[in-house]
Amino acid sequence: MQNDPISQEDTKKEMLAFEEYLKEKGLKITNQRLLVAQKIFSSHNHFTAEGLLDELKDNKDRISKATIYRILAIMVEAGLLEEHDFGKDYKYYEHIIGHEHHDHIICMQCGRIVEFIDERIEELQNKAASENGFTITGHSLNIFGNCLNFANCEHKNKK
Repeated sequence: MQNDPISQEDTKKEMLAFEEYLKEKGLKITNQRLLVAQKIFSSHNHFTAEGLLDELKDNKDRISKATIYRILAIMVEAGLLEEHDFGKDYKYYEHIIGHEHHDHIICMQCGRIVEFIDERIEELQNKAASENGFTITGHSLNIFGNCLNFANCEHKNKK
């Protein structure tokens, strides 16, 4: 996870939503769950469970890999995180409350992820769904490719 700052107000809303979900499901609101949620909600970047674990390793409350995965599963189930398969051996996550729907382009060489919005794509999807008797409840579009100038790619060493 990198530091792409999110407003404190957005982070508070997400933390409240997480706590409400835990209460609703009869789950404990633990320091570890709150610490992980705070870390996730304070940045808007795609991240892996391993990357999150690395960022939290210096914390005095040691959090196991299994605990991280359990917390992520709860957050996905709660509708607070989206899980993505970007063609790797692991999943990527991003939090979604208050964030506009977007699609992704992923470089298969360096792993760079670019978010984009294109209304033409949305219109085509709506048209295809309508013509085939569907109502769209959600979708995920991931485009895989390679950076045009990989030799000079600033992301190639950030895998």
